[in-house]
Amino acid sequence: MNTGQLLPLRVKTEPPPAPGDDILGGGVRALGYEIAARLETLHETGESGAIDIKSIPMAAAEFESFRQMLGQGEVDFTLELDGQTRIRETAFPGVWWIQHKDPEGQVVAEHIEINHVPDLLRAQAEEIGQAADALRARLNGET
Repeated sequence: MNTGQLLPLRVKTEPPPAPGDDILGGGVRALGYEIAARLETLHETGESGAIDIKSIPMAAAEFESFRQMLGQGEVDFTLELDGQTRIRETAFPGVWWIQHKDPEGQVVAEHIEINHVPDLLRAQAEEIGQAADALRARLNGET
C-alpha cells in the first residue's frame, strides 16, 4: 500500500579502485581458478595438465592482465630449437608459461603447463636407458 511517503534510497557505495590496482575480468579470473584446480590435482595426485592459451580468445588488455596475475618466478630461459621456445616459471611454483615461435619469430603455440618440471625438459625413458649404456661404454673406454 502506497501511503505517499518517500522511502530513503539505500545505495551501497564502494571506493573506486586505486590507481594500479589489479582488476581481473571474468575470463581471466576463470582461467586463474582453472589453474588453481589443476595445481591442487598436481599436488594431490601428481597428475599434470596444460591449458592452450593461444586458442582462448582474449583482448590484449585481458592477456596482459592474465600475464600480470601469474607474475614472474625465478626460472626464465629460451631454447633454440626450430625457432625459439621460452619456458618461464610464473610466480606460482608448478605453473609454467611456455611459448613456441617459428623461425620467423611468430608465436605458433603458447600454453600454461601445470607440472613439477615442464614435459619438454624431461628426458624420455628410452633416452635414459641409452644414456646409461653410452656412459658405461665411455667409462669402459669403448668410445
